[in-house]
Amino acid sequence: MPDVSALNPVKYMIRWYLINVGKKGSALDVLFEMLLYRRARSWQKSLEAPMFLFVDLCVELKRNQQFKRIAHHYRNISIQECPQSLDDVLKHYFSIIKEKTAEARKQSEDAVPDVEDLDVLETPESLMLNAVNTESAQGRSGHTILMPWLKFLWEAYRICLDLVRNNIKYEHVYHRIARDAFDFCVEYRRQAEFRKLGDMVRLHTTRIQSQPAAPNGINLTNSETQIWHFETRLRQLDCAMELEMYNEAFKIVEDIWGLALLAKKIDRPALMADYYSKTAELFLRSGYYLFHAAALYKRLALYREHKKAPSVEELSSLGSKALCAALSVPLPHARAQFSIFSGEYNQAKQKALANLLGLSTVPTRASLLADLSTGRVQTIVPPELATLYHALEVDFQPLKLVQRVQPALDRIAEDSTLNAYLEPLHDVVVSKTLLQLSQVYRSLRFDELVRLCPFYDPLTLERCVIELIYNLELPMRVDHRRHAIIFDVYIDLGISQRDYSQCMQSTQTGGDQVSRQLTLFAQSLHQVADLLNVNESDSQARDIFVKEYMKTAEQHHHKLLSRRSHIESRKEQLEQIQEERARMIEEEEERLDKEKRARREQEEATLKVEAEERTKRHLEEQMQRRKLKIDRERLRTYINSAAAHNLSAAVVPEITEADLEQCSLESLVEKLHGDMYRRRTELLDRANARARKLDHFVRACRLQEIPLLREAATAEAKERFELFQKAQQEVEEASKREYEEMLENNARLGRMRGDIAKFEKSLRSLEQSKYKAKHAEWEALRARVLEERLAERRAAEEAARKLEEERREAEARALAEAKQREAEREAAERRRQEEIAAALAEKQEQERLELEKRQQQQQQQQQQQQQPPAQESTWRRRAVVPKDLEPPAPAAAPSAVSWRTARKSQPNPPAPSFEQSRPRYSQVPSSNNYGRYQDSRGFHPRGEVGNNQASKTPWSRRPAVPPAEPRPAEKPVEASKQQGSDDDGWQDVKRH
Repeated sequence: MPDVSALNPVKYMIRWYLINVGKKGSALDVLFEMLLYRRARSWQKSLEAPMFLFVDLCVELKRNQQFKRIAHHYRNISIQECPQSLDDVLKHYFSIIKEKTAEARKQSEDAVPDVEDLDVLETPESLMLNAVNTESAQGRSGHTILMPWLKFLWEAYRICLDLVRNNIKYEHVYHRIARDAFDFCVEYRRQAEFRKLGDMVRLHTTRIQSQPAAPNGINLTNSETQIWHFETRLRQLDCAMELEMYNEAFKIVEDIWGLALLAKKIDRPALMADYYSKTAELFLRSGYYLFHAAALYKRLALYREHKKAPSVEELSSLGSKALCAALSVPLPHARAQFSIFSGEYNQAKQKALANLLGLSTVPTRASLLADLSTGRVQTIVPPELATLYHALEVDFQPLKLVQRVQPALDRIAEDSTLNAYLEPLHDVVVSKTLLQLSQVYRSLRFDELVRLCPFYDPLTLERCVIELIYNLELPMRVDHRRHAIIFDVYIDLGISQRDYSQCMQSTQTGGDQVSRQLTLFAQSLHQVADLLNVNESDSQARDIFVKEYMKTAEQHHHKLLSRRSHIESRKEQLEQIQEERARMIEEEEERLDKEKRARREQEEATLKVEAEERTKRHLEEQMQRRKLKIDRERLRTYINSAAAHNLSAAVVPEITEADLEQCSLESLVEKLHGDMYRRRTELLDRANARARKLDHFVRACRLQEIPLLREAATAEAKERFELFQKAQQEVEEASKREYEEMLENNARLGRMRGDIAKFEKSLRSLEQSKYKAKHAEWEALRARVLEERLAERRAAEEAARKLEEERREAEARALAEAKQREAEREAAERRRQEEIAAALAEKQEQERLELEKRQQQQQQQQQQQQQPPAQESTWRRRAVVPKDLEPPAPAAAPSAVSWRTARKSQPNPPAPSFEQSRPRYSQVPSSNNYGRYQDSRGFHPRGEVGNNQASKTPWSRRPAVPPAEPRPAEKPVEASKQQGSDDDGWQDVKRH
């Protein structure tokens, strides 16, 4: 059992017990909770065993949704540490589901009941069931047994594809699951699911292109990713063709070409060759012979371009297939562009199909044959196919055409890769034969045509001729009375046949052209003779002419009279036309002037832009030259240190100082890679040669060993047969002896049966008594356990009740304390308001005293100015003011140090109670109370008491508690700052 202590080991043990007792649903729920454990945020090796068991239970109970949730959680915790773990889980998951599906498939096949009586194949019950149900017994059993597992497997593919769709670490897992899903659809012929699967993969690719780049996201421009997608889509295309879903196959081809355009260049040309091969097969099955031939030509060109040393056999095979495909393309139909039922010749569809092959224009039969001729395909194909090409496209021998192409047709019929082109080539041969015969003969017996085309019976050949006449607009008719084909004159040929006739004129000989001209001349003479009647006289013709004129004479006279008015109206119309033309000419001149001005402005702007571009290009060229100079210096340094870097001696000496002007670091690296590739190729060739030599040697040794081995095998078989006979005889004798001994023992031990029965009876009674005693003990233990549990429950309830009472008492105490704190806070607030009011009153008293002092000083200065001045001497005497006239000095306010020192010497008063701390005011007028309050100097603005005995106020305050230790004397505060603090205090009072 793995170590899962980090999760919940108790639950991990429980689920084993639940599985053993058959409760797999409960075990699955326990595992589900354990794997979704919140603290398990990092992957551990111990998680794999529970995950595998969870997968087994999900498959057995068919719980896809639970697996989906756990799989997403497991992916998130394992994506960083061990992504391979999720891959192993998914492999295990699909292996179990596939195994279950295979078993269900076998059960559905075995569930069909066997026929009990061969004479009565159908019972009344089966006949009634078949009458009301169209499904067979096999279909009904598959629907009930196999279909649930198929649905479960399909849902598993969808869930897992969505699980690993957009992460570079699970890219290979995604493509493996997608290919398995395609194989599943092919194996069980699920066309609807295959269509949904294609849409899902297409949607995933679209989301990858539209979503922004992520750290672990998939980038479609990466070469490895492109190869993965390319291979997956090719496998999807194979499956679509196996299911015969050609519309879906064309969608897949469009997706593959979109990936190819996105990649711009596929690193593995073999994939593009496979793409062209599969596309060609799709076009062939769809009846698009033209694009089938174009795809084969693209594959041949790709093979020639990228194959280093192609073999003659491969080139011959590819060239033969491309040439036969091009020759088997039917001649272009003249009425195809007017037909709404012809899909291949629809111009929009033709352009779309041409784009799927990377062609800029829509190919034609003539262009394909011209490209093949330019590539000299005739030189690499077998001689019979080269003769077929010359007979159909170059030479003009209608009577010997079938004889010349017959060897090629026989070779094509024998070759399994080319026999698909046999029927289209027959139609092309018939078409070419009729076109060439029409230029030589006026008529042809139908028996002769059957002889010239022996591969068709007369009825099939006649149908082919009728189709050619309709499709190619050939100027011929089938005369059934004469059993002949009549070739008419080329009066109105189709587009394709006009081109063909022009091409054929260049291939005709002089005698053929003269014969054709004589035929046309004879036909023209017959037509003229039919039109003219030489026996008619001139007089009869004149009388007929006069009669005709007299019939129309009056009408002709009226026309002459109405001519004048018509001429006048015509003149007026011409004048209007001339005026309109003059106006239009003026407008045109104005328009041309505007265009000229606009063109001039545009040219000036263009010249300006070109000048800027030249300047920019000049700067870029300078930077490029500077960069080239730096690269050459680096290259020179790199060449000088070639020995130190252990470079290839075959490449570095070839680069000299003179080559530095034309060589770069990239070219040097490219040469090094080329040298390494050449050496590796040589080593591989030598290894392959040694392997072939070893294969031949081993094969020769085995050929020599075959006779010896056969002799040894014969002798060994003879010896084994003798040993088998001897062993069989010994077994028979031993079996006889054993049988006789068993008979004797049975007879000897038969008398003991009664004693055995008595012993069994006594043993049963003893065990019954033991069981009853144990059951009574269990019942007593059960009653005792129940009583103990009941007592524990009552004790727990009593403890809970006590805890609830204690909690309520604590809440009541806390509420009382809160109310008391609130009352104290309100008292402190009242005291603070009173202190602020006292400070304000003291400040006003100080201002009054200062004002009185300034007034006294002003009066003294005025009195001194009114006294007569004393007699002055030669020196100035300082004026002395008498002491009785000096103003009294203001009483000094007690300093902070003096009252702290005095207060420190006094004992601390007791703390007041709540009633005593509240201030009591005397019932006296406010004015007297205000004066007495100002005379008291025991009040300090900070709420402290100075000299309590000197206070004469009629109201009392609670004594303030002095500080624990004296503070140093405060510095004198300047007038401005003190005024600012007083103002602040006043503002506080106003706010309160």
